[in-house]
Amino acid sequence: MTSDNPKKVTSPCGIYCKACPRYKNDKSCRGCRVDARHNNCDIYDCCVTIGGMEFCYQCEYFPCERLRKFVDFNPGKRFAHFRHIAIENLKRIMEIGHVKWAEEMRKRALSGEYIIHKKNDDGMLDMSSCSCLEKKKEK
Repeated sequence: MTSDNPKKVTSPCGIYCKACPRYKNDKSCRGCRVDARHNNCDIYDCCVTIGGMEFCYQCEYFPCERLRKFVDFNPGKRFAHFRHIAIENLKRIMEIGHVKWAEEMRKRALSGEYIIHKKNDDGMLDMSSCSCLEKKKEK
């Protein structure tokens, strides 16, 4: 098991924080359950602050319009990778629990399947849409 608390690396919206280069390389974000960056997140506010829940799937409106817009929005640079599978992730968390899910994601990240590690020509981390989204487009 990862040495980190599984809940701290699992966002309420279903993103695995440790896959993000801001978490791993920049250390500019430690995950929304630890970092104050969630102060600007409507999903965190709705789920945790207002709703008193730990994960969006616990809401009677799951998956709500706010979460669907989050999943569908992919402007490219400087946004969380893998957001397009957040709802799928939340369903998996609901099925097996956040501890087992975090371990699954850790293994997927270690295998290179679920992590951002490419750099652009300028040396900056590649913040374009993730490779699994490209694979879905090809099908």
